[in-house]
Amino acid sequence: MKNNLFLVFILIVLLTPHLAAQNASYLDSVYQSQQEQQVQYEEQENEEETEAQQIEAIKQEIYDSYQIVVIDDQQVNKWGKSWITAVKEVLAAVPENFRNATRIISLDPGYLQYEVKYNGFDQREGEILMGYGSMMPSNIYLNAFNSTYNRLPSDSEKIARFKAILVRGMTYAFIQANPEVATNWSQVYRSGEIKTKVYGPGQDQNMVVLPRMSPAMVDMAFSVMMYCSAPSNLKSKSPARYDFIKEYVMDGQTIGGWGSTTVDEDENGGNSGNTGNTGSVETPGSRPPPEIPDGDYMPIVTEADVGTAAATIPQEQHTAPAELKNAIVEVFADMPKFFSTCTEAIVYLPTTDTEAAFSSEGYIFLTQNSWFAPSFVELTDESRAARFKRFLVREMTKRFLYFHPEVSQKWQETFVPNQTMYDVYVDICEAMMLYYQNKDWFRDLNNERYNFIKSELMQGKEF
Repeated sequence: MKNNLFLVFILIVLLTPHLAAQNASYLDSVYQSQQEQQVQYEEQENEEETEAQQIEAIKQEIYDSYQIVVIDDQQVNKWGKSWITAVKEVLAAVPENFRNATRIISLDPGYLQYEVKYNGFDQREGEILMGYGSMMPSNIYLNAFNSTYNRLPSDSEKIARFKAILVRGMTYAFIQANPEVATNWSQVYRSGEIKTKVYGPGQDQNMVVLPRMSPAMVDMAFSVMMYCSAPSNLKSKSPARYDFIKEYVMDGQTIGGWGSTTVDEDENGGNSGNTGNTGSVETPGSRPPPEIPDGDYMPIVTEADVGTAAATIPQEQHTAPAELKNAIVEVFADMPKFFSTCTEAIVYLPTTDTEAAFSSEGYIFLTQNSWFAPSFVELTDESRAARFKRFLVREMTKRFLYFHPEVSQKWQETFVPNQTMYDVYVDICEAMMLYYQNKDWFRDLNNERYNFIKSELMQGKEF
């Protein structure tokens, strides 16, 4: 027994230095790892601070050089360095006479996916409002691009597209500051149109307000955009437009183009509405609209169990959050039953697809992306709910049009007779979202379309 105890004692004595060394080595590695993490965190923080300082320096440089204020909402939506650099490059490329009409370039903190907005009233002349869609192309644009080139646009192509959209917005400011140029343009415009269609919501005809607004002004803005971004295309399609812009808008200056890769060129040179593979609409229902019940209306709201198909989706996104369900209740409480009863059921459906929502017949399918999808700005609970409601209202509008094809037909006959039915659906859905969440601005922007939504979809209901 004594011999055994002695052996154990000797073993402890022999192992103690080794264990101590092991323990010291482990503590050293943990401490070193913590130090490395701290260094990485500080480096990242310094990089972010340095980039923010660089962005502010570019803004100041733009103002010092051109007296143009570039602004954003520091709490919601900030310019990134690549985008603010693109603004600077555009301003340096265009001539002074064209540039001087612009006073402010603002990044809209909202999430409506329009490209550019311009309001020539209320002392806002010269203010260009760049929308979410100027940086993040819509699914409609991406589908068209992929159909044309069998790939998605690169980062450099997205920046080139942003530059082109900015010039288009600046053209509206130039038109307002130089009405005689717009008047003379009407002669060129009557010689034949070019395509002025935006691949996505927010057509310029709906997003731009100018004194004596006319289709010729939109035509001129798109022509100037093409002159700067794809000059050879414009010159081959319409030499008269190219020559006019060079002499009366660009003061004889040519712009070399920014590597823009276009998908919205019509080989026939016309704004015919034949937009290629941009989508189709569901065949209208053969059955009548659902009966309107007495009292309040709520559709069936349920969740789909997709099993292992959602294995790669975070567990907390497998079921609809309470806030999403509350938002559904709020929307249906707002809507007239003539409109809302066309949605018979809503299904929460986790999916690896990127769609936020889709629908068929009387049913709407909401994916986890309708609520959890990331954004290039941080979302508050309120802004996340507002974004979700837009997706829901968009799909509810499609369900309404499924049961009421006469409304989409009337829209087409009233506003753009040669427009495809797919584009009619896009326009009506966009108008309905604006009516629901931005009614005052929408009413001032396009009173005719506002009144159409009010009478034909909402039966007089205003929000």
